Amino acid sequence: MNSRPFKNECSDSVEITKKLLSRLNTFQIKYYFCLNNSQILPQMLIPPFLQKGSLVRLVSPAGVIDSELVDGAAKYLQNYGLTVRIGNNVRSVYGRFAGNSEQRLYDLQEALDDPECSAIFCTRGGYGTIQILDKLSWDRFKQHPKWLIGFSDITMLHAYLQKEGITSIHGGMAKALAESLKSEQEHARVLLQILFGSFPVYNGNGHALNRSGCAEGLLHGGNLSILYSLRGTPYESIPEKSILFIEDIGEKPYVVDRMMHNLKLGGILSRISGLIVGNFSDYEEDPLFGKTLLEIIADAVSEYHYPVCFDFPVGHEGRNLPLVCGANVRLEVSKESTRLQF
Repeated sequence: MNSRPFKNECSDSVEITKKLLSRLNTFQIKYYFCLNNSQILPQMLIPPFLQKGSLVRLVSPAGVIDSELVDGAAKYLQNYGLTVRIGNNVRSVYGRFAGNSEQRLYDLQEALDDPECSAIFCTRGGYGTIQILDKLSWDRFKQHPKWLIGFSDITMLHAYLQKEGITSIHGGMAKALAESLKSEQEHARVLLQILFGSFPVYNGNGHALNRSGCAEGLLHGGNLSILYSLRGTPYESIPEKSILFIEDIGEKPYVVDRMMHNLKLGGILSRISGLIVGNFSDYEEDPLFGKTLLEIIADAVSEYHYPVCFDFPVGHEGRNLPLVCGANVRLEVSKESTRLQF
């Protein structure tokens, strides 16, 4: 599937309210979105949407981040009328990490506890979130819930929030936001529109491996390697009848085969209601395996009957469309097209 044809549209004819437009007056809306909080099931807690002047925090719970990207991300968010607070240790360097475990834990915990904070933007994935995951306290966060944004290694935090019934956003981080200063990227713009209270419908071309069908369910998922690493832990969170999305980077086909078989043998793949296969990047096909990486994934779910779409633009490639984890979505798939509606 060519990722570029994926477009956003309003899920019905309702226009964005004048109130929302006044909040988003720093940019032009090229696509129409719908205010549809009802599309998130009642048991999922929805953090308050942002408004002009809302406080957001930047934290680095995992890999080291370029300081210029931090500055660019902060500036981009400020252009939307947001107040940005950067964690004390965001720019720290400790080998491959953005500070040692104590520094990364301090910044994230401070952001989680802050009752004035409306959203937490993780600056980068990489590796390291698992080192602080079991040390976090979520008590104050639950009293004052806020949006948490990130992907890749940040799947760890999304998994916990989904298990606790709190929605979050699998979306771009500091690099994507900073790059949008010069030329605003669609995925960054859509991310901010979601945070201000409007949800997209994604439409795209089909794929030869797509399996046709329609399904509804809570959207769960993220980085496949992270989901695999959480299996058997208290943070595993892929419930029955959910629509699962997966993506990954730098994994050999046989490793993906192992992870998919783990999900299959563990009963995960038999109990979901749909599968969204995102970008799998920075790998080489294995001619000795006899299948391509995407064919490996298709074979792992071949005995089931739910819809499966391939090459959805989410993951480590340039276009990483934001997905609301925990939202109730409708997935419609055919050989010719894919549609994901929040």
